[in-house]
Amino acid sequence: ADAALEEAVVEVLDHRPLERERGAPCQVTVEPVGSCATLVTERILQGPPGVLDGTTAALLHGTILLDCINLSPAAGKVTPRDVACVSLLEERFPELPARDAVFGALQAAKFDVTGLTTEQMLRKDLKVLSNDEVVVAVSGVFEDLETFLLRPGLLQDLEAFCQARGYAGLVAMTVSFNEHHEPTRKLAVYSAQEPLRATLCRALEEATAPSLLLRPLPSPWPSVAAYAQGNAVATRKKVLPILRAAL
Repeated sequence: ADAALEEAVVEVLDHRPLERERGAPCQVTVEPVGSCATLVTERILQGPPGVLDGTTAALLHGTILLDCINLSPAAGKVTPRDVACVSLLEERFPELPARDAVFGALQAAKFDVTGLTTEQMLRKDLKVLSNDEVVVAVSGVFEDLETFLLRPGLLQDLEAFCQARGYAGLVAMTVSFNEHHEPTRKLAVYSAQEPLRATLCRALEEATAPSLLLRPLPSPWPSVAAYAQGNAVATRKKVLPILRAAL
C-alpha cells in the first residue's frame, strides 16, 4: 500500500535478514546482533559528538537490555556487541539506572496484557508473511499458551481477526521467562483451511534449521494445533524463515 514511498527509503539498518533486495542508492547494513538499537548506538558513536545525550542514551540502553533479555546468555539473543554498547553507554552516562531495574520495569510492561482483547493481544507484536495466494499472521503473545487457548470466545476472535485482515492463517508464539531469564516457548497454528494448517504444522514439525523440537499439546479447538517448543532459544526471528519457506 505504501509502494509510492519506496524511493524515500535512503538507508536500512537492521539486525535480521531482509525479506527483499534494496537497490542503489539505498544503503543497507544488516548485522546479526541481539538488538537493532545496538547498531543505532554504534552509528551514533561514529558520528559527530553531542548527538548522544542522557535521554537518547537511556532509550538505547533500555531497548538493548529489553531485546537481549538483560544480556542473559541463557536467552540466546545477546552478542558481544550488545554487551559492549550497554557497557559504553553506562560508562559515559553513570547516572543511568541499574540494569536489573530498567529490565524489570520494561519486561513487566511488555508482558502486561491486563484488559487487552484477543484482537489487541494479536496486534501487539505482529508480523505478516505472504505469497501470491495467502497471507499468514505471526503474533508474539505475552501470555501462557494454555491460558490464551482458554480465553472466552477465542475461536470466534481468531476467525474475526483473520477475516477482517484477509489472513488465511495465524501462528501465535508465546514466551515466558523464569527468574534465571531462561525462556519457555510454545506455539499455536490456526487456520480454518485444513490444508494450509497442515502445511504450516508440517513445516514447523520437520524444520531442521533450526530444529524446533516440537511436542504436541492438547488443543480445545480442531482448527488450532498447539505445541511446546523444546528448542527454547529458537525465537520468532528464526521461525519466520521456516514459515516463509513453507508458503
